[in-house]
Amino acid sequence: MKRFFVLIVALFVLSFNISTSAAMLNPENFQTQDENAEFAGNAELPDTSTLELDAESAVLIEQETGRVLYEKNKDEKLYPASTTKILTALLAIENGNLDEIITVGNEVNLTPRDSSLACIDVGEQITLKDLLVGLMVSSGNDAALAIGAHIGRTVAGNPDMPYTEALDKFYELMNKRAAELGATNSHFANPHGYHHQDHYTTAYDLALIAREAMKHEVFREIVQITYMEYPDWNEVDKNDPTKKATRYWVNKNRLLDKNSKEYYYPYATGIKTGYTSQSGHCLVSSASKDGMNLIAVVLKSSKNGQWTDSIKLLEYGFEHYTIYEPLKKDQVVTTIEVHNHASEDPGIVDIVATQGFRDVIAKEDVAKIQQSIEWYYTDENNQLHLEAPVYKGQVVGKLTYNLNGRTIWEGELIAARNVEREKNIIERIIPGSDNESHSTSKWYPSIWIAVVILLLALIGFMFYRIKRRRRRKYILRWYR
Repeated sequence: MKRFFVLIVALFVLSFNISTSAAMLNPENFQTQDENAEFAGNAELPDTSTLELDAESAVLIEQETGRVLYEKNKDEKLYPASTTKILTALLAIENGNLDEIITVGNEVNLTPRDSSLACIDVGEQITLKDLLVGLMVSSGNDAALAIGAHIGRTVAGNPDMPYTEALDKFYELMNKRAAELGATNSHFANPHGYHHQDHYTTAYDLALIAREAMKHEVFREIVQITYMEYPDWNEVDKNDPTKKATRYWVNKNRLLDKNSKEYYYPYATGIKTGYTSQSGHCLVSSASKDGMNLIAVVLKSSKNGQWTDSIKLLEYGFEHYTIYEPLKKDQVVTTIEVHNHASEDPGIVDIVATQGFRDVIAKEDVAKIQQSIEWYYTDENNQLHLEAPVYKGQVVGKLTYNLNGRTIWEGELIAARNVEREKNIIERIIPGSDNESHSTSKWYPSIWIAVVILLLALIGFMFYRIKRRRRRKYILRWYR
């Protein structure tokens, strides 16, 4: 009898272990990596010693990842001139309605007389988008002031705010947004970049700001415009008084100008020029080739150097780097058969990546990259081995990419769907016993084992009673 009760206790312990295992396999316990996880690392930069630039400061980044591909004094504080307008345009796009018609106020009278203009008039009614064209194509400082005052009032929620206060609000917004983007070595004191002692930035900060601006389609469209004719607000055509005079907005970025035989760069897509006597010649340029988008910044360069420096940087990037994308989100890495699956289930499950791997890699390093997989459920041959039940999203392994012995990326591999296990005899007898929620079904193993134990206990007790009765009868007969 003692052996029988020892068996009962052992069965209860077994039921507890099965319940614990079922709870561990609950999909609520699965944790996957953030699909927006940052890139873990990369190769060192190729040799840049042959890159001779006129610019005092320069940087080249890949637009999608923001990775620095080349730098020269990238954190040196310098004057940005009209490249400032990239930030002004970004704030207009982020905070304004581009179709809204703006009535230009007296803020445009603050435009320095010797600065570039879009010829915006006081009282003119113009859309915010057209002001952006005047800002980025014609490099109009008057357009910058009109935008700054309007966005300042918009952010303050006060359309009647005096333009001086509205502009102060805009400058506050400029510095706040720059800091949010990581441009922490900058300070902006006006919306156009006309020289101010306390208005400065760095090549790297400008690259960060330009990268954010280039995420907006309307910005990318505007910075590629090379020439636009726009009707004047209050002047008439001298040759035809029935028509408005024309304003001619010309982009000074010679990388975009097909007529510039010396400096035209066929892959160029923008962005903004800048010049003052204190800043020297500045250029923030962008280019796209073979699926890769680059942003180059040169500050305090020479008149010709702004173009030649930028082309050298962009060509260097395209020559030495490539977009490497061996893995996409939800890509099937392998397909396996799950053991002990339900008879009505084919038992085949795709193992997929929770996130993709896409980055800019030095071309010389691509062939050196190695892929490895660590499976969390394996057989004696260290191969993936899964027993049903399997849950959608269950983490089954980790995929790693290594370069020169260093991990450059890793991500989790998961099951793409649920795979039910084969029903036991009790589940076959009682329909629907396996269709409860996970919070209940995880206790089924222990419940049914407990039932079996009770049945065994009852049978054992019955045998014990029968045995005792037979023994009593035998004793009574003996005494008689």
